[in-house]
Amino acid sequence: MKRLTIPVILLVCIFYFDTNAQQKFERESRIRAEDVPPEALRFIETVEMKTRWKWYFEENLEGNSVEAKTKHKGKRYSVEFDVSGKIQDVEIEIDWQELDELVRKNISDELDSLFTRHKINKIQIQYYAESSILIAILNSEAPASRARIQYEIVVKGRTTGRPKLYELTFSDKGKLLESAEIIFRNTDNLEY
Repeated sequence: MKRLTIPVILLVCIFYFDTNAQQKFERESRIRAEDVPPEALRFIETVEMKTRWKWYFEENLEGNSVEAKTKHKGKRYSVEFDVSGKIQDVEIEIDWQELDELVRKNISDELDSLFTRHKINKIQIQYYAESSILIAILNSEAPASRARIQYEIVVKGRTTGRPKLYELTFSDKGKLLESAEIIFRNTDNLEY
């Protein structure tokens, strides 16, 4: 009986994950600084990084946003605003080894339970706080602990069949909060 129970539980978990995973679609297009909401421009102007910011308009299934992106001291930064210019979050791309050991273990255990095989493509630490705290974090004037922290991880994973891309969001302790399969827009034309 035990031999049959474990595979059945595994199949139920896989089926549950496949059917309950949300879908994520994003399309970014470059925009000029003149087209950026003034509040978002003012926020970025207070960031003391001596770097060039690029602006993007992002369309997704939940709504649209405006994003400022840059690379500074080998790290990729992304600051997301709603379409009126109100700050939503700050994301910084990090390496696996930069995560706390317990967080790595919790995320690894979760990924092993969700997928038969998986590979992490990208990890971003997300900071949520009021704008003054986010500016201070970007300017290295405030500890990151003053903000709510989450991790966004893009994973190529296989549950059944072919591998798919997923975006998973984890708490600061490595607990799974959300999962979404990344979907791509079908098109008959090649885009360059």
